[in-house]
Amino acid sequence: MPNHTLYIVRHGQYSNHAAPGAPPDGPLTALGVTQARRTAERLRELPISLIHHSTLQRAIETAHIIAEQHPNAKLSAAPLLCECIPSVPSAHTALFATIPAHAIAAGAVQAPAAFDAFIGAHINPVHGGQEIIVSSGNLIGYFVSRCLGAPLDAWLQTDIQHCGITELRLGPPRGTWLVRHNDIGHLPAKLQTYT
Repeated sequence: MPNHTLYIVRHGQYSNHAAPGAPPDGPLTALGVTQARRTAERLRELPISLIHHSTLQRAIETAHIIAEQHPNAKLSAAPLLCECIPSVPSAHTALFATIPAHAIAAGAVQAPAAFDAFIGAHINPVHGGQEIIVSSGNLIGYFVSRCLGAPLDAWLQTDIQHCGITELRLGPPRGTWLVRHNDIGHLPAKLQTYT
């Protein structure tokens, strides 16, 4: 049976230009562009057929920079890959006190739906392949927690640097397995950022 590989990339550093009360978003900073270019170079030898990305500006820009190294890969925008709050651990409710209840409720629905669409759908692949997903830190942490069978609130205990690469292998014999997480070997220390 074939395996399917997903390279999940957190977007590059960005400048938040969102209106007050709106979810954070904006263009990549100059540093974020450099991070994305380094990531594109790191992934350029892979036979990528598809690059999924969220519909947030920071992810779109990161995906397009990566796509420059994969001219035959299709770009696919997916709202399910946007940043969300997958769950709120009871010990950390104060951390999310300023986020509207409807946004938290929506994230609790979105995160599992995104997992099913982009990971669960490939656990028993008919054909192997390699794809890239460009998304945000919270959702990537949720994906990793689910793949490891960790409690669903464990996403909050992970952190992913800008343009960190997480590699998941899907298929027999293990279903899902984490090959690498938050790999930033392609970014020198001066290009490594979290926020």
